Amino acid sequence: MKRIILLLFILIPIIGMAQESNSQDTTVYVGNRKVVIKEKEGKIRVKLYEQSTDGNMVENDQIFEGVYMNGQSTERRLSLTVPFTKKKEPRSSSYHGRSHDLHIAGLYVGYSMFGDKALYSRADEPDLVLTKSWEWGIVPFEAKFPLTRDNSLSLNSGLGIGYTSFRIDGNYAFRKVSSVTAILPPDEGTSYSQSRLRYYHFRIPVVFEWQKYSKSHGPVFVSLGGEAEIRRSMKAKVKYEGNKHENTLGKDLNVNPIGVNLLTQVGYGSLGFYTRYSMAQLFEKNKGPKLYPFSIGVAWHW
Repeated sequence: MKRIILLLFILIPIIGMAQESNSQDTTVYVGNRKVVIKEKEGKIRVKLYEQSTDGNMVENDQIFEGVYMNGQSTERRLSLTVPFTKKKEPRSSSYHGRSHDLHIAGLYVGYSMFGDKALYSRADEPDLVLTKSWEWGIVPFEAKFPLTRDNSLSLNSGLGIGYTSFRIDGNYAFRKVSSVTAILPPDEGTSYSQSRLRYYHFRIPVVFEWQKYSKSHGPVFVSLGGEAEIRRSMKAKVKYEGNKHENTLGKDLNVNPIGVNLLTQVGYGSLGFYTRYSMAQLFEKNKGPKLYPFSIGVAWHW
């Protein structure tokens, strides 16, 4: 790889002088690799492609891109993963045969809970049926930007969709009264057999991830960062005693449509354990109880 990059820097000035007045593309083949050099508006862009396993030259297998301008060169090694496609790590992003495996895309499931700013439970918080209060999600897209040459540290992001449900214990439900959401018992003469608060969400994490391999095993990884959450279709659902049909008791409920979470994860290989804590209240200020959702769970990454 070093020999190829050295060859590129030798070719760039020569081609730049030869094409000073005439802009055109140049393709050079070096072994099983193809080098494409394009000159436009004073910039010389170099792309390096690797031959696929079946012998065909596929441009999707780009492993390097550099830009030469005014005597200076820059490189780009941004990696993007798209779902249901084969994941191939660029050789230029590996170090002594080790690549940086992202731990963003995948499936996750966990328990959902409420707390205050310090994650403590309070007397005025609703009791939850923990075994039936959960979240799940899928993150099909991920992207990374390596921060170190040994690939131990990177800045990662992604996009996912999921579902969160809080099962309320006891004869209570979330209801909106006079434009304010509260946790209240049912009207006189009725009783709840089941009550929950649920919503769908889009999540966009941005985290720093450190990882380390142990011989041929691993990696062990730790990630920490923030996450934007967009909440949709918030509803309070109940079942009345003697009736198996689930009813919608309220919609919207003064929920903040956008949340900001603190996200941490530790794991090994493709398995991770995460905690997620909302840094903003679930409900709008003075329009609902002061509740901060948080969750713990497990994730499987592909």
